[in-house]
Amino acid sequence: MSNDHSQCGSQDPLDQIRSLYTELARRPDKDFGWNKGKENARQLGYMEEWLARLPDVVWESAAAVGNPFSLGPIHPGETVVDLGCGAGADACVAALLVGSKGKVYGFDATPAMVEKAQNNASASGLSQVEFREADMIHLGLPDAVADVIISNGAINLALDKPKVFAEVFRVLRGNGRFQFADMLREHGATSACCSGNSWADCVSGTMGAEEIKILLHEAGFEDVQLVEFTGYKTSSATVGATFKARKP
Repeated sequence: MSNDHSQCGSQDPLDQIRSLYTELARRPDKDFGWNKGKENARQLGYMEEWLARLPDVVWESAAAVGNPFSLGPIHPGETVVDLGCGAGADACVAALLVGSKGKVYGFDATPAMVEKAQNNASASGLSQVEFREADMIHLGLPDAVADVIISNGAINLALDKPKVFAEVFRVLRGNGRFQFADMLREHGATSACCSGNSWADCVSGTMGAEEIKILLHEAGFEDVQLVEFTGYKTSSATVGATFKARKP
């Protein structure tokens, strides 16, 4: 699928994204047309101890489309990067897993989400997590700093997926793991709906599963797998799925 967004409405996709996710940060009780919150996380297999340990406010703006933590363990003392971290729920879970000797970096392009994520980490008593406003293709981290990179429903929002995967590859250490959930264009759908806020709603920027796997291989990853479909929907033409890959 082309990353050309000229046919996806008159509003720039980045403006769509910042507008919608600012509203999600500030009005988590609003019905946006897709699942979010603690119960959605529970349905996706998030552990009860995480749901209980982190305050409810951490989960209220979390629109998880899958569970990246189901794809492999995260160990105490590791460094984790969360791409498109939103209000920080996954980053806070990762902080619980890496412990006080580990480090978590969360990146998001929407200032209101970064601010909320910082507040959520403070409310959770987690000092080992740091949030920054940044585009996914320019994280500003050194080479080979992360043991694990996670993402949840955010990569489809990027306008240049190959550059995102190249940046992930750069930031991962050798043998580092890339574990992510994202929305896919369903098999047989020639294109996803391109109306209204469909880019920000995780529709217009989706790709097919094989396209994603090809891009991951082209970026240099090995052991690329589509692990499962999650059943999460943002339109009749899209479905959530989880992937994992490894930097050699």
